[in-house]
This record gives sequence, structure tokens and C-alpha cells, in this order.
Amino acid sequence: MSTPPRLLTIAGSDSSGGAGIEADLKTFTAHKCYGMTCITGLTAQNTQGVRSIFPVTDQTFVQQALDAVFEDVGVDAVKTGMLSLKETVMTVSERLSHYKVKSLVVDPVMISTSGANLINDDAILSYINVLMPLATVITPNIGEAEQILRHLGHETKISSLEDMEQAAITLQKKINCKAVLVKGGHLGLNASLIASDSPEFIIDVLYDGAEIHRFKASYLSSTSTHGTGCTLSAAIASNLASHPEITIQKAVGDAISYVQHAIYSAFPLGSGHGPVNHIYNIQQRQFTPGKFVDYLINHPKVKPLWWNYTNHPFTQQIGNNTLSMDSFIYFLRQDYVYLKHYARCHGLAAYKADDMKTIQEAAVIINQISHEQKMHIEYCKKFGISADQLENEPEGLATYAYSRYILDIGSREDWLSLQVALSPCLLGYGEAAANILKNPATVHGHDKNRYWKWVEDYSGEDFNMAALAGRKILEEHTVKLSHEQIEKLVDIFATATQMECEFWTQALKHQTDV
Repeated sequence: MSTPPRLLTIAGSDSSGGAGIEADLKTFTAHKCYGMTCITGLTAQNTQGVRSIFPVTDQTFVQQALDAVFEDVGVDAVKTGMLSLKETVMTVSERLSHYKVKSLVVDPVMISTSGANLINDDAILSYINVLMPLATVITPNIGEAEQILRHLGHETKISSLEDMEQAAITLQKKINCKAVLVKGGHLGLNASLIASDSPEFIIDVLYDGAEIHRFKASYLSSTSTHGTGCTLSAAIASNLASHPEITIQKAVGDAISYVQHAIYSAFPLGSGHGPVNHIYNIQQRQFTPGKFVDYLINHPKVKPLWWNYTNHPFTQQIGNNTLSMDSFIYFLRQDYVYLKHYARCHGLAAYKADDMKTIQEAAVIINQISHEQKMHIEYCKKFGISADQLENEPEGLATYAYSRYILDIGSREDWLSLQVALSPCLLGYGEAAANILKNPATVHGHDKNRYWKWVEDYSGEDFNMAALAGRKILEEHTVKLSHEQIEKLVDIFATATQMECEFWTQALKHQTDV
């Protein structure tokens, strides 16, 4: 068994377990990392607030604790939290410099939720001048960013997204750390991204010395937010240690997603601001083996979209023979364009695969698509559409959006994510055809329904066998995924399902005759 990434948190202890080293250790565990601690202070606190802080004043002890960890177990990444004293900041900085730490995430715990200063001005200056320049990324919230800027000679009030971006740039250039993440949790934004008392979104802003990156998330109205800053910085450190080649942007983005899910899945605890659910991604599986696809299509994010897709007016009108011929012809032309992109995606799947069997399977699928395309050309001839017309068909906006989405998933995500992005097409057409057959209003037979061949093709054995094979692939490759990985696939599947709906809606807009 390989050694897990080794993470060290240098921070205070939260007696209620939601923040500080307790939150950090849970986060490390959730990211499959080995966690270690150097405790810089004790607190008496709960979900309602901090009652007392007892800092560790003996710097010899702090140094010995750090040396004990570095000299024996070793450290892949460090996260700092509440350091309390100037002397502690100096000791920690000197030891981290001595051990040449590769990845350092500094969470500048300076201000309490109520707005009170947790450290004095001398300690803040030590942060700025000694510790923060060593950092891979620092993670101030808006109040902390204002505080640091004030000590740098910039009296700034951060009240807009643009203010956050400028603060991140200024902090990075003045401090000379690798990156700055200004957390936007205290600045709710409306749909126009303007500060609002009725927020819809929050945005965290990262500046990596070259570019601004915005991380936009839906605003969650939750009281389970205790320790989110500690959790986020610990998650970033975990990502940096777990994936040596990862970019700061990716490490931060994945950490933000983790925290969002931890808030969303939190359980009620205490009478104030309770903790997030740090271990949501290692709890009981959401589905039993062999039931991943069932879980997908019944997931709250997918279920209404799936129903709209597999009961779409386009297919309903095919079933009852009321669909405009112009609409169907437009669909056939756009479907030919989509088939080319579908083949490209399977070529990309071959590139993403890491074993010859999977590569060969992708090649077989591409060959099948080529055969299907030839049959499509012959079918289109019956509706007066030539092969030249199909080859020169302009790409509709919905076709363009859908095909580029799945190609983008294939480019930036892994092989399985691409299979999931492609699966609504493979799984949904058969279900849509089955729903047509079950509908009492359906007009059956070639002599009564000019679209009956379409129904026969997608309810036939050949297509159903292909759909079952695709389903089997998904079931086999999702058995050992974490909760977070599964939820990411849910989001991909939901988006692709919505785009399937838009593809058919696009065709309906071309109705001119019945």
C-alpha cells in the first residue's frame, strides 16, 4: 500500500470540533491524506461563539512539535490557521523556511465572525512580512483582506466583485506570494453580480500572479457554516499534496466544490452556526452496485430534466404523427452533424483510455457510427435530403452548444466523465421510443405514421443492446468512486440531458406544415 499524502496543520483547537485543527484533520481524512498537527492555541467555543482563547506561548514547544513531525514522518503540504502571537508567526515562518516546504496554504485567521480582532498589529505585520511571502496561496476573507491592505498602506473598503479582484491583485503583488484567494462568502451577489441583501450567488476570486479566476457558486442559505474557512484552506492543501502537478486554480476550484457540498449535506448541530459535514464524501454510498444509472436518472438534479427529455413534445408528435415534416427534416440534417461530433468524442475517448481493450472498443464504436451515418444518408434520401446537403448543413446553435459541451468534457475531464456526457443520447432515445409505444395516443404502423421507422429503430433490439452495453460500462466504472466524484458525474449528466432537450426543441422551432 502506498503512503498517503502527509499534511500538517499549524493552528488552534476548537473545543466544539467544527473549526481549527479538528476541521483540518477531518478534511485531510476526507481527501485520503494523513493529518498531523502543531497546536498553537486552545479555545473554549461552540456554535454560538468563542468564549476564551489560550495561546501557546512557549516557542520552544512549538519548534519542537514542528521538528518532531518534519524530522520523522515528513510533510508534503502545510496549512496554517490561528497563530495568535507574533512570536508564533516568527517561529513557524523560520521552521517552514528551514524545511523548504513545497506547498503552504496560509489562512490568515485575524478577525472573528463578530468582527473582533483575534491578533494584534505586530502579529499581522509578521504575517505580511515573514510568513505570507512563503505561501503558495493565502486565503483571506473580505474583512481580513481589508485588514492586510490597511497594514500595507491601502485603506480599502471591499464592497463589490471588482473590489475583490483589485484586492487580490494588490495583495499578491505587495506580499509576493504565489497566489491570493479572496473569499466572497460575506459579499452576496444578485444575478447581475451586484452586492445584494437577497443574494443568489457568491464568488471567490483567485489571482495567481498572471490571471484573475472567478469561482461562482449558488448562495446557500445555511447556518451550517462554522469552520468553512479552515475547511477550505485544508482542502486546498490536500489537493496540492495529493496531485503534485495540479495547478493552483484547479486545487482551489476543487476545494471550493468540496466545501459547497459539505455545507449542502450538513446536519443540524448546536443552536448557532453549526459545522459543515466534512466527511460527506466517505459516508455510505448513494446507490448499490449496478444501480448507478437508476441513481442518475432519479437524482433531484436530473429527474425533471430526464422526464422532459424522454417525454419531449418532439417525440410525442412523432408518436401521434403530428410533427411537422419541416421539423423532422431539420432534425435529420442536424442529427447528421451531431453524428460527426459523436464520432469525434469516441476518438477522444480512445485518446483518454489507458488500456488497449478500451481503445479497441472506441475504434469499434467509431466504425459503428460510420455505418450508422451511411444508413442515415439513405434514410434522408427518402425525405429528399441529399448527401451533399447533409455534408454542407450549417450547425444549429443547440447542436453547436451540445457537441462542444461533450467535446469540452472529453478534453478537460477523464474518460469516465466523457462516457457520462455521451450517455443521455445513448440511454434516452430508447426510453423515449418506449414511451411512444406506451402512449395510447400513438399512431402505429408505417401506413398510418410517416415517422414509424424512427420509432422502430430506437425501440428495436439492436439499439437496446447498444444501450445496455453502454449502461454496463457506466455501472462497472462507478463502483469505487467517492461521493464527490459521483456528484460531479451527476452534474455532467444533468447538463447533457438538458442539451438533449434543447436539441429537440431546436427542431420544433422549424415547424411550418403538419
